[in-house]
Amino acid sequence: MALRVNYFIIALTLVQVAILVVYWFFAEHEGYGEQIKLDEARQKQADREEALREPTPAPQEYEYGQPDLPFMFDMNMYTYLGMCLTMTYLRKYAYTSLGMSFLMGCLAQEWCCLLLQWIPLAHCSYLKQNFADVGCPYGNNPALTQFENFQRQLSCECAPVEEGIQLKVSDFIQGQYGVVAVMVSYGAILGKVNPLQMLIIVVMNVTAYCGNKFLCVDYRGGVDNTGSLYTTHIFGAAFGLGCSVVVSGKRPSENPDNSPRYQSNNYAILGSLFMFVTYPSFNSYWAPAALRVYVATNTFASIMAGGMFAFIWANLLYPEGPSVMHLQDGVLAAGVAASTPACMFIPPVYMMVVGAGGTLVATLSFRYLQPKIDDQDTQGITSLHLLPGIWGAVVMEIVTIMGIDNNWVTLDNQHLMGEVMPHFGQQWSSSATQALILGFSICVGAIAGAITGLIAKVTGKIALGGSYSDHVFWIVPDDFTHIGEEDADIKVM
Repeated sequence: MALRVNYFIIALTLVQVAILVVYWFFAEHEGYGEQIKLDEARQKQADREEALREPTPAPQEYEYGQPDLPFMFDMNMYTYLGMCLTMTYLRKYAYTSLGMSFLMGCLAQEWCCLLLQWIPLAHCSYLKQNFADVGCPYGNNPALTQFENFQRQLSCECAPVEEGIQLKVSDFIQGQYGVVAVMVSYGAILGKVNPLQMLIIVVMNVTAYCGNKFLCVDYRGGVDNTGSLYTTHIFGAAFGLGCSVVVSGKRPSENPDNSPRYQSNNYAILGSLFMFVTYPSFNSYWAPAALRVYVATNTFASIMAGGMFAFIWANLLYPEGPSVMHLQDGVLAAGVAASTPACMFIPPVYMMVVGAGGTLVATLSFRYLQPKIDDQDTQGITSLHLLPGIWGAVVMEIVTIMGIDNNWVTLDNQHLMGEVMPHFGQQWSSSATQALILGFSICVGAIAGAITGLIAKVTGKIALGGSYSDHVFWIVPDDFTHIGEEDADIKVM
């Protein structure tokens, strides 16, 4: 048997070793500095003193990241159970959908945790150098714009890069929003890329995600601190579509394996249910502590209404009867639409309208737009993430114009607005900033996705007969069948 060079495993090994080296030299647990090793006699004395010391009270709930642990469990369920299972709807692609989603999710998590700290730390060092003459604590200067005041205030509060990467539970949770962006993008290219291409796409996707998030939120001060509407859903969809347009072969939708079967749809429904029950945690984690319950309540109101209206809209638009995919994606679209608006002090009844609107947008898109773009969008991320996300961004514009920039309406809990929106109080600054980060997320996502697609395309492609089929990646059972085509049986992993 001839030796086969597996370029994917070689590349994966090199990437993992490089990440391990970075963690070895630059990352440590927060609160644990360099440990000084004592000689044996001094160590025994220190142990005796420790044994005689009065017992200290049990740690409070806020210590050691304990409040973040429930969010960590919910985020793992949302990402690695929910999103992975929703991709198993293709009838002969469950092994790859689950296996690659899990593997690439782990890689994205490792890489994202590093970049989400590196970039702000480097920016902080720049701010501290640039505003060295600014006294801290800093008070707003009315002669400056609110953005300039925001940058000066940030220079007093942030940590410079010299302090290194201090890892804690919250960093891994925040990194999972980057994993979700990767999963969203994967939905567009599902079944059309090989593992080596996916490795390239993940590394580029996470890099672009972290850069876009920094520019939109940390630098510009845009509001995306609940559910990451702009930087996860909209950016992830734009990146996936930009990449798919480049890497998709000719007429992939004509492959008969690009379709579900009864059993595979059941697993996808189960994944949707996992996402449904963990959506409040997903949307509320980024929120300030004082608003987490508020955001979770608004999210729950939105997805409840989305669940009801998914059945209503689907049956109105599909007189012959809807498919279960229309219903499950319609429900999830309500959570997408509600993600960032949930923090904007909107009463529950209006959040139910937001959820119903997101479901309507998704259902209309699946009915009229999706059949025209099936070649570029396997899972329908345009209908599930991009368009409902834009609907949520429109809601944000309405709220910021009417309730923040002009005070035409009175929002709930306005005394907490400063914790959510850095540009609160200056006319038109809030709505302009939100419009800016919407356009930026779409443009950065689409351009970065197209560039990534060009790079990934160089590594080869899957023949039409091997698309949407596990047999080119895995050893499959004897009862597995696939359509025949030249080169379709060549293993690519």
